[in-house]
Amino acid sequence: MSALFSQTVELLRSAVEFAGRRHEVLAKNLANVETPGYRAQDVVFQQELEGVLRGRVIPVSFAPPADGAQALRPVVVYSNDTQRRVDGNDVDLDKQMVRVSQNTGYHNAMVQILLNQFNALKLAISGRV
Repeated sequence: MSALFSQTVELLRSAVEFAGRRHEVLAKNLANVETPGYRAQDVVFQQELEGVLRGRVIPVSFAPPADGAQALRPVVVYSNDTQRRVDGNDVDLDKQMVRVSQNTGYHNAMVQILLNQFNALKLAISGRV
């Protein structure tokens, strides 16, 4: 990313990307709530974010950034937090709906913070700071 943008903007961009990917996975879980043998999935990101904040090296995201910077990489994993039914499906509709709601709030918060960062940059460029 351009030197104009701070590392904060890049982390926020990664967080918004994560929320979008997680929403896709949660929607897939909901679509398969009655599919025999389907196992619920989720996206892990928090551990990697904590790693970045501690200064550990993190694997590159879906596509390496053009400037060679490190990016956060969401990882799809099996949820394993509910018991399987007789048909082998382990999707709990209530838990999935709660996760969708939480993810929506997380996404909205990250987008709002990102917008605030861009508004601050816009003010700085216009000289009204």
